[in-house]
Amino acid sequence: MGSPNSLALEEAYSELTGAYRTIATNSGMSAINVAVSAFLNQGDHALVTEGAYEPAAELFKSHLGSFGIESQFISPLIGKEIVNLIRSETKLVYLEAPSSNTFEIPDIQLLVESIRNKSQRIGTDIIIVFDNTWAGPLYFRPLEHGMDIEIQAATKYVVGHSDAMLGLVACTEKTYKDVKNSCRYQGISAGPDTCYLGLRGLRTMALRMSSQLDNAMEVAHWLEKQDIIQEVLYPPLKSSSSYNNWRKSFTGGGSLMSIVFHKEYSDQELAKMLDHMELFAMGYSWGGFESLITPCRLQNNRISDTERLQNTLLRIHIGLEDVSDLINDLDSGFDRLRKS
Repeated sequence: MGSPNSLALEEAYSELTGAYRTIATNSGMSAINVAVSAFLNQGDHALVTEGAYEPAAELFKSHLGSFGIESQFISPLIGKEIVNLIRSETKLVYLEAPSSNTFEIPDIQLLVESIRNKSQRIGTDIIIVFDNTWAGPLYFRPLEHGMDIEIQAATKYVVGHSDAMLGLVACTEKTYKDVKNSCRYQGISAGPDTCYLGLRGLRTMALRMSSQLDNAMEVAHWLEKQDIIQEVLYPPLKSSSSYNNWRKSFTGGGSLMSIVFHKEYSDQELAKMLDHMELFAMGYSWGGFESLITPCRLQNNRISDTERLQNTLLRIHIGLEDVSDLINDLDSGFDRLRKS
């Protein structure tokens, strides 16, 4: 059921998010699992953004599919046309914004209103789950925008030091009991030592995320000027196609972005760049104090709006190092890539 440390972490996160209550789990993926499985049964239908974290998409398609749950993937930029996909069996809509790897943000207010209006018309109760790991509770509060559940892969910005795995599920009063029971039935909980590290991270999260956002904006503006790059995928940039939707709902953001090159590079060519980076390590997780860079690709379920995303993608996480040193490291890496 929990420990003094998990209860303290849950109480603190509920205050940050405006949640009725929060539940700590042992990873971001387990947070996703307990949240969605609490509301889906055999014969139910779920709508899932194509921009979701790929293991989350696999959970819907492969694991939940084996229990007779139908999952339908939707464009990350879907708007009011979502009403045409909602059926009487639709029990859950799973959103993530910005999208993993490609960073699209829909018109969140329009999307939530469209779901609620259609649900009311057909007499169903649709649960909206939102993965808010990129912006955290500091820069976007999903429950205040009509969502039912906020997911946080607290491994990232909450822990902040890349030394613990943790998930958080922030719930409304309507959803809390079902999600808590889902944790109990599946035996999912967060250990007290891990929750202590989450509490430690919460104390510095505002300072870290603010500094990392400043660094990320400076790096992103520099990246826009590089002849080797076709596009910088980062919603706080005015050049981003998601900038207007980001500005409508978000007050800031994370320090994770992607870049699209002007061409497709081979693994061998990329290795010449990446193997000699001095500050940017390679890693899939992010949100810690150190900068990371990794090649990435479109999710397996991604079919919408892919025309401009065919060339090589790199995902970049900006940490707390000196920003001029980070830019110099990237600049040297791009020179190696040009000469490959």
